[in-house]
Amino acid sequence: MASRKHSFVAGNLYHIYAHSIGDMALFRAEDAYKRFLNVLFAANGKAEMPRFDRSNDLNLVWDIRDGKIKLGKPLIKIVCFCLMPTHFHLILEELDDGNISRYMHRVMVSFSKYYNLKYERRGHVFESKFHSKLLDDNDYLLRAQSYVHLNPQNIKSWRGKEYKYPWSSLQDYSDNNRWGRLLQNDIILSQFKNKREYQKFVEETKPGIDFDLNQVWDI
Repeated sequence: MASRKHSFVAGNLYHIYAHSIGDMALFRAEDAYKRFLNVLFAANGKAEMPRFDRSNDLNLVWDIRDGKIKLGKPLIKIVCFCLMPTHFHLILEELDDGNISRYMHRVMVSFSKYYNLKYERRGHVFESKFHSKLLDDNDYLLRAQSYVHLNPQNIKSWRGKEYKYPWSSLQDYSDNNRWGRLLQNDIILSQFKNKREYQKFVEETKPGIDFDLNQVWDI
């Protein structure tokens, strides 16, 4: 299916994902995962992005979460995420028309600069800017977040242990939310009586996920 551009509209939710160029490993070590998470949360504000600590620990995120660093008005709501070795998935809610484009530009440019500097390379890190899919009904939203959260089952060493995968927000749905107000998991969890009911839903959608990743828009 040919890709086509579209506008991001306030109030809508979108599945966002991007893949590395040539199946290159985006996250070769734990510090790269942490750097991406720092960028993911630090980019979500109208203020200038804060400077990153070279250690690439998550203290920056904790300071943002705890209000020690101010980012200004958020651009989007982060509903869920999953970082995989060669790609990443997000579900975002648009707050003002066009903010997702601005936010994703910040995320991908910042991480690309880090990656190229760290590995002494030049050129593109991602195969395209990013892909997006409008989640235009609630059933689709629920299936999409299950798909995102279950991606680690494609990593042999994590199969059956998706709830413990540290680079996904699934554990923030099934246990305590590490990110506080930075991760808006209530958009999904408010539709379930409790976290156990949510987990049951995710487990039951495992066999039947038919999320079409080819029907997307390039942005």
